[in-house]
Amino acid sequence: MRKVLFAAAALMFCATPAMSQQIVARHQADQEATLERTGASMAEPSLYPSSDQVKSDVRTNEQRLAHEKAPLGSKDWWYLVAAVAIGVIIAALVL
Repeated sequence: MRKVLFAAAALMFCATPAMSQQIVARHQADQEATLERTGASMAEPSLYPSSDQVKSDVRTNEQRLAHEKAPLGSKDWWYLVAAVAIGVIIAALVL
């Protein structure tokens, strides 16, 4: 029974970082795609922007943030649960 639990813990322990890397890569690809879509429409930054330009930039940033998904940590809390479970399994095997 210990060997099965150890094998399952090792598999979960190895799979968690890989899944996290895939999610981060997917998130970065989405951000790059968004930047490419909006990159052509963005004006060149100036040293002394006008108040209208600042208000426009703030409004666009707020709209962008409102449409984005939750941050990575709050969305994928199952990875934290899996890490705690792995720790419990390893502690049970060691003790």
